[in-house]
Order: sequence, then C-alpha cells, then structure tokens
Amino acid sequence: MKKALFVGVLLVVSALATSMINASNDEMNLPILRNAERMEPTILKLGTTSAQGNVLITPNSPEDDILPTLTVDGNDNIIVTWTHVVSPVEADLGLAYSTDGGTTFESQVVQLDGYQYYADTAYVEGSKYEGPAFDGLWGVCLESATEAGNLWLIEDITNPDTWQFYALGEGSLPGATYACIEDDSWYPMVYFEGIIGPVAFYIDDDQGMDDGWMLFWYAGDLSGYVYNWDAESVLDTAPAQDPDMACIHDNDPAWTENDFFYCVAQHNGKHAEIVFKKDIPVQEADIEFVADQYYLVQGDYDAAHPDVDASGSNVVVVYMSNENGNWDVMCAYSHDYAETWEFSTVAGSPDDEMYPAVYVSGNTVYVAYAKNGNLYLVKSTDGGATWEEPLQINEQDGTVVMQENYIDICSRGIVWVDNRNGNNDVYFSTFPAPIVVIQGVTGGFGVKATIANIGSLPAYNVDWSVDLSGLVFVGSHSEGTIDELGPGESVEVGPGFVFGFGPTTITVTAAGQTFTASGFVLGPLVLGL
Repeated sequence: MKKALFVGVLLVVSALATSMINASNDEMNLPILRNAERMEPTILKLGTTSAQGNVLITPNSPEDDILPTLTVDGNDNIIVTWTHVVSPVEADLGLAYSTDGGTTFESQVVQLDGYQYYADTAYVEGSKYEGPAFDGLWGVCLESATEAGNLWLIEDITNPDTWQFYALGEGSLPGATYACIEDDSWYPMVYFEGIIGPVAFYIDDDQGMDDGWMLFWYAGDLSGYVYNWDAESVLDTAPAQDPDMACIHDNDPAWTENDFFYCVAQHNGKHAEIVFKKDIPVQEADIEFVADQYYLVQGDYDAAHPDVDASGSNVVVVYMSNENGNWDVMCAYSHDYAETWEFSTVAGSPDDEMYPAVYVSGNTVYVAYAKNGNLYLVKSTDGGATWEEPLQINEQDGTVVMQENYIDICSRGIVWVDNRNGNNDVYFSTFPAPIVVIQGVTGGFGVKATIANIGSLPAYNVDWSVDLSGLVFVGSHSEGTIDELGPGESVEVGPGFVFGFGPTTITVTAAGQTFTASGFVLGPLVLGL
C-alpha cells in the first residue's frame, strides 16, 4: 500500500472556513486541516532604476538582498523575486518588475512578519487546461519562525490591488530548507477531485524525513491543497538540497500523459549526486512511486547544485562536478524527453566554475555560472552538445557573490547577487546582444550619420539609409550595408556629396532605428544641424 497523502484547506477569507475535500481513496489517512490566513502586508517602495547593461534591482537598500529568481508573465513583464534580509530574525519578500524588456525596474519590499526566504514566483495559465482558471503569478516562500510558508497570487504585476498574500498554517513545512515553483506548473492531483493547480517543490523534515522531497499540489481556486512526499522506498533521495523543476504540456486542455514535469535535487550521501524524476500525474501523482526515477549523475566524486529546464523533447540538467579535482560546470542533455542522456562540459578550466543556472528554448540553451567573482554566460545551439565561448556579464570585475542559488536565468535575461556597492544587491542583465543606435547627424560638406554598436556582441549586415527632403538635386538618397560592427565601434555613413537649396529634413534609418534632423542646404553645404 502506498503511503498516505494529506489534504490541507486554505482559508481564503480569514473569517470563513472552507469545506473539506471529499476523499474516498483508502490509501489516504484522514485529512489534516491546516488553514492559511490572508495577509495585508506593507509595501515599501525602493525606487525605480533604469540602465543599459547591468541594472540594479535593489536601489536604496543597504540591507542584504539575496536568493533572486526570475520569470516573465503573460504580458511580457519581467518579474524578479528575492529575499530581503533585515536582521538574523527578520527577512521580507523583494518584488520588482519591468514593463520595457529590462531597461527600467520598479522595485519594492513586501513587509511580512517573520523571516521569509527562498521566495520564488512562477507564471501560470490555468485557463489553458481543464479545471479552475487562474492566469497570473503564483509565488511561494518559506517562513522560518512558524516552520511554514507563504504564497501569493498576482493577476497584474503593475496593479498592487490585484496582489494577494497568504500564510500557511504553523508547522506546515517543518524544518524546511528550500522552496521552488516553476512556470506553467499547473497539474491535476488525480487522487483528489478538485485539486488542479500549481505544484511547488520543497525540502523539509515532515513525516519523519531528514531534508526530504515534499510536493504541495495547490488548488487553483484556493479551495485546498494536497501534499505528498518521498519516503524513499524506491530510491534514496534524502538528505536532499537544491530542488528544481521543469514543466511540459501539450496543446490539449485535457489532462494526458503529455502533461508532466521533471524534478531534480542534490542527494547528500558519501558523495553528492543528482536525483532525477519524471512525474506524469495521470499515470502516477505520488513523487515517491513515479516510474522514471534514478541517479542521473553518480560516482566517486561530488555532483552538486543541479538546475533543470526543458523545451519540447529537449531537457537539460546542469550541475557542478569535482571529478577533475576542482569544480566544473557539466551538462546532462536529452533530446527524447529524458529517455536517453548525453553529457558535455559547459565550463572546465583549472579555476572553479560554480552554481550554474539554465534556460532552454528549442535547441538553444543558455547557462549562467560564476567564476572568480564574475558572472559568465555560455550558449549552445545544438541542445547542449557543444558550447560557444563564455561572455562575462558583470561590468565591474570580481563583484559577483558566489553562493548557492544566487544566480537565476529565464527567457529575458539573468539575475544575480553582486557586492559592488558594499552590500549584497540584486542585479539584472539581458542576454548579450548587439545594440545598434544612430548617435547623430552632422553637416558641412555633405551629411554624415554616426551609427554605433553599444551592445556586447558584433552586429552583422546592418542596413542603413540616409534621405534628404526638399530641393536636393544630388545626394537626396544613399544607402548601404555595414558588414560587421563590433562592440563599441561606430561608423559614419551618408552621401559623399550633396547639392541643393532650401530647408531639408534628414531621415536616417539603421537596424530598425530611425533618426531625423532639420537643416538647410546651400549648394554643397548642409547647415543648421
């Protein structure tokens, strides 16, 4: 007989109790009621930051800001969540968002009672599937004072009136050390009718475990939750640390074997090793008994701090390995839904490369990691088999704090903890890319427009054009292509000779950018710019 699964009921409005979920499965013990209370936190504005390159997420924060996580919502807003440490016994939730692709962030601290840590936020779309519909952000964190946790639901990150915060009942996560939730982690707990919603992955000491695997299956309508755990009857998985998830769905709103998620965590035995599980809820919702579970990486060395992501049939797990005597970043990758695996080295210099985070989109894989106090990003275009040269992301050398879960990555960029300001701050950067800009137009004999690349990668085949309106008889239009424009480089383009008379509007285009200026043409001269 399988071990019992337990039900908890959320108290959505603190003055009213919800009804228990009916459970007829004889594999369950009697439900345990653990109410959650609606909270009304104080929102402390940190400020607005705007920059190209490294963007400070935590302005006006002399306290330490750590453990950042990163996601994107359905409106393409970038959301950063982190732990804001006030004192050894007090920590709050940090929450920032960008509506312009990561150039500008609005940052605030959500002040709650106790010590909140390991905050993580995911974007979920319940409306795509059968069951309750909630589209928005769903977040979780731990709270050490009550050995419990908090959760939050945000329909619109730009409107604080839509932000809801709840505290789980005291003792609901005894001895918890980690919490994580993943984008699109919306699944049915098939053993309990009505429990369809996000799944969160914790490490705690409940049910006699010692840092064991614990999954909470939340109902999307907040009517309740189910939790199940790994009692290790199949595989030794505890003591565990550093859990992570990746979620896969098909386009069918019905629940099928094509809706599943991957889980990884570090198992600490004689050596650290990587545990991998694939949970297909319609086949087996109990994480202890899933069919696909094994040590993905195991040997006479330490394999530590795994991070997983997936896209279509591709799944990638990155981790640290000291098989060669120092820490290297390694990659386990599969192109067939984790049926078979191959391995590659992401970063293997004589220096320690540590704490990798991975993002996967089709065959493109990005991995961020720390080395010698710097943050590096490396890219694969073949699903993890081979890797390009790494690029340094932090603009000030040696300021990246190299600790567990101090780096995260998503489709829009990277966050990390940085101490360039004398304390631990959270920074963000988009992925390295060429950024082509038109810096201005000058006159005199003819017209010259300056086109520059202020990004971190070369720009290739940059098309440009310069047009002059009015009575311009020679040189009213010119165009061309810049074969390569390196980072920090600029070139002057335009007609070599103009001839005309009267006022003119000069329009310059390059790489989708447009710049206009007004002047006066007097024979071969262009004046007034």
